[in-house]
Amino acid sequence: MHIKDAFAIRDLDAARAIVRAHPFATLVTEDLRATHMPCLVEDDARGLAIVGHVARADPVAKSLGGPLLAIFHGPHGYVSASWYASETIPTWNHVTLHVRGTPERLEDALPVLRRTVEHFEAAVDEPWSLERMGETARKMADQVVAFRLDADSWHAEAKLSQDKPDEERARVLAGLERPGAYANPSLATVMRRFRT
Repeated sequence: MHIKDAFAIRDLDAARAIVRAHPFATLVTEDLRATHMPCLVEDDARGLAIVGHVARADPVAKSLGGPLLAIFHGPHGYVSASWYASETIPTWNHVTLHVRGTPERLEDALPVLRRTVEHFEAAVDEPWSLERMGETARKMADQVVAFRLDADSWHAEAKLSQDKPDEERARVLAGLERPGAYANPSLATVMRRFRT
């Protein structure tokens, strides 16, 4: 993926923040099989690392010994050319992160399943626990393959109209915040955070 310098994210903490905020990853294997699963960032890793799992029955599970591309999509949306004062073409603003490496298959998936459930249940008023499943939790864990992916390389992009003059950015923000087919307040929020 080609990234203009104005849009590149090079900060490790910013890349980790994308995973935290948008954990549902597209996982693509060397044989071009793809699946979609939540992943968690490993905060104590030296570089960028994630953990996740896939169903043992998923064809992706058989390819986890080779190269893997994990794609995380942040807020994104259409930007109409009609929102600009100057004549230009439409575009798509977005935040994305690509993580590449060869995953390490973990022997026991239960710790990753437990951590994943605890992570997402922490936001619920009355969190559910995998422990409630008793021995069934162990049987469930045996039906998935857990992995850790230490990034051999990663690149992130926040294409949020940073290359446009302030008045044009203001017009894009107004377009995203007004009612209509392309209303996108979450994209507008992240655009305000990435002001240059």
